[in-house]
Amino acid sequence: MFKIHRQPQGEGAVKKSIQKLLDPKKDVVTRLKHLKNIIDNSSNIEVQALFELHYSHIYFVFFENFLLAETNLRLKGSHRAQREELDAILVIFEQILVNLPELIHQRWQYHSIDTVIKRLLHSQNSLKVRREGIHFFLLWLRALGKNAIPRTL
Repeated sequence: MFKIHRQPQGEGAVKKSIQKLLDPKKDVVTRLKHLKNIIDNSSNIEVQALFELHYSHIYFVFFENFLLAETNLRLKGSHRAQREELDAILVIFEQILVNLPELIHQRWQYHSIDTVIKRLLHSQNSLKVRREGIHFFLLWLRALGKNAIPRTL
């Protein structure tokens, strides 16, 4: 009578999700859903390779969803659904910082990442969000190494 909708598992589903992630006709929320599906159903090595190959698409999807989540938090208030949405987006941000250290070391998306971290560290955010902001700042600083602009430190 009722069907349980399950996410398709396996290599075929991951390939379809990669295609949907890279499809510019899809909205950014759908693309984020497929990116999460890829991360959940792939090994760390496969995720690393995907991030290195499609870093610009992945960062675009992350950043657009981050801005959308930030706007929703301001307009709708800090409810559980908005907080879970932000948490899912921040998982992608962490994957970007961990899987793309060479690009980050070259100061790729420097000002954009700086802006995201500053927004997370805003004094009116909850302690949990600011703690995550510090975690991301340390990951970012580790990847930057000596290429950090002095004002970042």
